[in-house]
Amino acid sequence: MRNRATPWFFLAPFLIAFTAFFLAPVGYAFYLSLFIKKRSGFGPAKDVFGGLANYARAFTDSDFLHSLLNILLFLVIQVPLMLVVATALALILDGVKNGFAQRFFRTAFYLPYTVPSVIAGLLWGYLYSKNLSPLNYITGAKTDFLASGILLWSIGNIVTWTWTGYNMITLYAALQNVPTDLYEAARIDGASGWDVTRYIKIPLLRPALTLTAIFSVIGTMQIFSEPFVLRPLGYVPDNITPNTYLYLAVARDGNFGYGATLAIVLALFTFILSGFFLKNVRGES
Repeated sequence: MRNRATPWFFLAPFLIAFTAFFLAPVGYAFYLSLFIKKRSGFGPAKDVFGGLANYARAFTDSDFLHSLLNILLFLVIQVPLMLVVATALALILDGVKNGFAQRFFRTAFYLPYTVPSVIAGLLWGYLYSKNLSPLNYITGAKTDFLASGILLWSIGNIVTWTWTGYNMITLYAALQNVPTDLYEAARIDGASGWDVTRYIKIPLLRPALTLTAIFSVIGTMQIFSEPFVLRPLGYVPDNITPNTYLYLAVARDGNFGYGATLAIVLALFTFILSGFFLKNVRGES
């Protein structure tokens, strides 16, 4: 009995925290998602049991579906672009031999990640402002970076600026773990610098790239701060991202049941998308 109880004794702190801060909130969110707002007469709307009515509404909600399409388009374009830039910076940094220069550029590339997302949104919101932007002042143009046609990509620029350095550090750390014997053997065999990068460094970066890609997919589905901060500066649609639409359904409309439903649907969608991506990456490797 003592041997059987010992593993549970060590697992208890994790299981208690996992139950209290993950399983319990998820269970309560699912409970809330079973209630709908219903108005009778001229009185205030009340929460009544509606079963799966909120889920049926979510899958037919054009605004929510539009926000999912927005984030998928964002993911397909922004995430690969960000990882390509992060990989290039990591490879360049790995090739720098001067210790001071290496530390300086490593810090400089990583620095944007240390800026809180709200501050980054305000900073770029100023740069995007049609009337205040120094970019427009220098070029003499009156480009509206918050116009509906380019708003999503303006947000993508903020996300790329913030997270490229973080991903670069992860990839750079993976390059530091590559045995130098491989480089020496390749050079003895007559391999050029490009050959070493193409046939040794990039293939050995695949596990780290997979990790950063999975985190980027999950992070993309959770985008909220950037579009929300930009709302006072220009017209940002409610359905620009799923989290923005979800937040407004709860904070503005007071519909906690529908907000909980959207959160659960978004979590399941993210889980399926991440699993599909991971399965295909593993299949290719």
